[in-house]
Amino acid sequence: TYASGTGTVRVWTVSGLSVAEVPFSLAGGGEEAVSGNGRDREGDQLANGTYLYRVELDGPAGSVRSDMRRLVIMR
Repeated sequence: TYASGTGTVRVWTVSGLSVAEVPFSLAGGGEEAVSGNGRDREGDQLANGTYLYRVELDGPAGSVRSDMRRLVIMR
């Protein structure tokens, strides 16, 4: 568990195209939420559909990466 650190949520299409990176910081002390704007690197809204994401965190104790998870966008 990290008390503080910086990280990135990386988002890919199911075909493997990297579409977004959402940087974040952890201040420590409890649960934290990461907010994204639902846009790709060019500023366009991500289309409805299924994407894959991974959370990567760098902290004082080293780096960790989550497993790939599914993200579904429906508007």
